[in-house]
Amino acid sequence: GAISPGEVKQILSSLGFQKIAIARKDQSEQIIRAWNVGQGAENTVFSAYIRATKPLRDGGALKA
Repeated sequence: GAISPGEVKQILSSLGFQKIAIARKDQSEQIIRAWNVGQGAENTVFSAYIRATKPLRDGGALKA
């Protein structure tokens, strides 16, 4: 089942992610309708981009 954006943020935060942002996709309603899960589902759930960062455990930086 689907979970709320707040629940997604809470789960990611508990896993050490920071700067969590959830943005609804522009075509969200069309994406949900294409799932064919039931009429009106696009009014209850949405498709989204989720962005977050996770610091390195040792506090160091990645080197290229």
